[in-house]
Amino acid sequence: MLIRNFLTAQKQVQESSHDGTGPVDLYEIWGTSDFNSAVDFMDRMVVPPGTRVGYHQHGNNEEMYVVLSGQGTMTIDGKTVAVGTGDMILNPVGGEHGLHNDSDNDIDLLVIQISL
Repeated sequence: MLIRNFLTAQKQVQESSHDGTGPVDLYEIWGTSDFNSAVDFMDRMVVPPGTRVGYHQHGNNEEMYVVLSGQGTMTIDGKTVAVGTGDMILNPVGGEHGLHNDSDNDIDLLVIQISL
């Protein structure tokens, strides 16, 4: 099927994304086998208040976070910045990043990863 709804995808719970703290809800929308290109996946991730996606480094791929709603603090290559609804964060090849939901509301993200 060429149409999928990211709001109704099946939920999985990751207990500590990238060795972070707290569970995140992961909704796998599209995987590698759905594409003819180098896209690895397109997922929705919901990060509850107080949860951290651990600081980690990517190898041979790029990843983008699209903040659908919410706000938090993103650390990219050692620099910490506030992010919120509408922000698009590019995590480049070899880059390091992590996300902390230091707010009182969920952060709802679309996560897209593409291999080189």
